Amino acid sequence: MNEVDPTQTQNVAQKRPFFRKRWMGSALGVAIIILVTFLAVRYAPPEGEANNTTGDLPETPTVTVTNLLDQVNLKHEVDFQGVHITLSQAMLATHFSNDRKRAGTYTVRIMAQTKNNGSQAVGIDYAQLLDLILPDGSKVKSKYISIKAIQLPDSPQSGFFDFPVNEQVPLADLKLQFDEHTIVPLGEG
Repeated sequence: MNEVDPTQTQNVAQKRPFFRKRWMGSALGVAIIILVTFLAVRYAPPEGEANNTTGDLPETPTVTVTNLLDQVNLKHEVDFQGVHITLSQAMLATHFSNDRKRAGTYTVRIMAQTKNNGSQAVGIDYAQLLDLILPDGSKVKSKYISIKAIQLPDSPQSGFFDFPVNEQVPLADLKLQFDEHTIVPLGEG
């Protein structure tokens, strides 16, 4: 009879688990790579023509207005400290969805477009300068301004000036004051 050397049997038995462990490790590695690839394809941001870090296209959120009480279309143009400002609309409402600073019972929002036609950047501190003059002559400081204070040459901006008021006021009776000499009545278009 052929006798098998016990040391050879042990070596064969030891080699098989090692081979199985190695095969299982490789299979696990391949499975992880497949899983990561699937997740990347499935959940990665879409390619687009956006130049931001995620590849998502920029979204302009829709602004919702709660309880719009009054609205006036304006056609006022003002040149102030080298910036051409066009006031296009005034609204009175209880809330705007993009209103980041709540104050007052109501908000008067004045829509504006600005453009610096000069060759140098201009800075206007709208928050410190602007006042809304109420029908009784009292002044209200702005609570939120979406237009940036720095105005670069040939870079138009669109945005708004928000003012808090505690009672309903007719928009046609209001005035927007930039400084002592630049006052724009909202009622005259």
